[in-house]
Amino acid sequence: MKNILPGSMLLLMIVACNPPKPTSPSAEMKSNDSAMAALYEKNLASLKAGIAAFESENADSWSAVISDSVIYVSPIYGDMDSTKAHWQQLIMSYWADWDSLRLTNPIFLPGIDQQTHELDGSVRYYGGWSGVHKSGKHTLVGFYGTYDFNADGKIISAAEFFDAGGLMNAVATK
Repeated sequence: MKNILPGSMLLLMIVACNPPKPTSPSAEMKSNDSAMAALYEKNLASLKAGIAAFESENADSWSAVISDSVIYVSPIYGDMDSTKAHWQQLIMSYWADWDSLRLTNPIFLPGIDQQTHELDGSVRYYGGWSGVHKSGKHTLVGFYGTYDFNADGKIISAAEFFDAGGLMNAVATK
């Protein structure tokens, strides 16, 4: 009996001092990651269709991937109009003033939820937009955009960032 107590204590210390075995992600987490990856790919295809429509100056195809209730954040300083109609006006002005607009060296990335830092199906990208202004000047501007989508794969929120003022200064007649 005297040996049982010390032996039990020794066994308890050995078990307690062993590090816990690492747990693998649950099947539910893997399933959620897989679903978010599929949603990202679907939304990426929508965004790429919108980019292709922009490059080919196809207003109907561009409009088809944008929700009517989109909230748009313009890169232009002081531009507070966030509607689809305004965004389309800006697009049309680019088409009127530039030829051969092309996205160069794009890097597309999945977006994450601000709270959980997990994939949320949104898409963001870095790249450069090149073109030839009606003045004959060739331009290339660095670009970053982030986009959220609805269940139909249409953009419901967009924020685009580039040096709009610098671009206008670069093509201004001097």
